[in-house]
Amino acid sequence: MSDNTSYKYFDPALLAGLQNLKLAAGHIVDGFLAGLHKSHFRGFNVEFSQHRQYMPGDEIKNIDWKIFAKTDKYYVKEFEEDTNLKAHILLDCSSSMMFKPGAGAHGRADYSKFDYACYLVIALAYIILKQQDSVGLITFSDRILNHVPASSSASHFKVLLEELERAKLNKKTALSESFNEVASRIKRRGLIIVISDLYDDENEILKSLKHFRHKHHEVAVFHLLSDFELNLPVSGETQFIDLENSSSIITNAESLREDYMAGFNKFIADFKANCLRSYIDYNLISTSTPIDRALNHYLVKRARS
Repeated sequence: MSDNTSYKYFDPALLAGLQNLKLAAGHIVDGFLAGLHKSHFRGFNVEFSQHRQYMPGDEIKNIDWKIFAKTDKYYVKEFEEDTNLKAHILLDCSSSMMFKPGAGAHGRADYSKFDYACYLVIALAYIILKQQDSVGLITFSDRILNHVPASSSASHFKVLLEELERAKLNKKTALSESFNEVASRIKRRGLIIVISDLYDDENEILKSLKHFRHKHHEVAVFHLLSDFELNLPVSGETQFIDLENSSSIITNAESLREDYMAGFNKFIADFKANCLRSYIDYNLISTSTPIDRALNHYLVKRARS
């Protein structure tokens, strides 16, 4: 990958730390069913590959009743054409993602949310491509800005780096409209990875994420926020500027903090709970967390779920 060194979001040291990480396709049954994955069913030029948990809308004829008899749980048969991981990363390019806090207690400035998100995109893409699965990238704000279709080719990593170099931040956010358009474009079920600060109507966002689940996609949300947004570590008269509409207010930070923290923490807790109920993988990440550490934590959690 030496020819990638000129790209802003290519970090060899970061990628070197990801060598042993793997992003497995979800809903895979392991342990006592491992031997069953090796059996094959031939027909219509497809090959039986594995089992996964039954989801509403699946064909009843694909339920494996022998597994049900052993476990009292429903699993359906998947065929090889359906089992290779195909991931689609949805990257928020709205103006709120440009927020970058000043130097914190650690003495250095954190990344902007957008820069952190771009490094995260490349790290995820690297892991997925390294295991010979396919990954695509969709940038959005109040609409889809660009769509790089999923691919597993060796040259695709450079395509993604180039796309991030060209990506521009747009003023507005309309996550639900963008997600619904994505859902109409992606026909084959796969893994949808959303990277966003989620600054939009939470009910509409959840409705759109559930739309992906209704279409049998697996969904992982990386809720990206700075420590400043999570803790509001300011005091005295402070000006707050909305990066998406340029409006601003000046107020005493201490008088604001208690209500802000209560409301913000409630939003996070409620959103996480709603995701859990809908089998959506929610992950809150601060931009002060090293990306390799954040990814390692996520992948370990994912492997255990």
